[in-house]
Amino acid sequence: MRRAMTAVVLAFAATLALVVGNRMSAEAMAVVMGVVCGVAAAIPMSLLILFTLSRQRRQLEEPTYGQRGGWCGACTPVVVIQGGPHAPNQLVPPSYSTQTITLKPDPAQRQFRVIGEQRD
Repeated sequence: MRRAMTAVVLAFAATLALVVGNRMSAEAMAVVMGVVCGVAAAIPMSLLILFTLSRQRRQLEEPTYGQRGGWCGACTPVVVIQGGPHAPNQLVPPSYSTQTITLKPDPAQRQFRVIGEQRD
């Protein structure tokens, strides 16, 4: 029964395609073919995007060894670099002066003129 229904539906679709195809102009047929080719070109790219996104989602869900000593889902690794003042090849920060810098006001301060204001 199922095979018979499938055969009837396929026969109907093929007949409809032939009837519509014979009555369409060349321009309309070109538009239909362009749409079909565009959809056919989009399907592999869509599948590739879905595959990439599901792969990234799976990688995020994998448990990793966390910073608290246990397994957790999305913990970031902690890197500790130990070294004392006598460590070889240690970069020493430049020494800064402890003087404070004071900014003196500009002796020639700007004067503003407001348009429409009367001067005394």
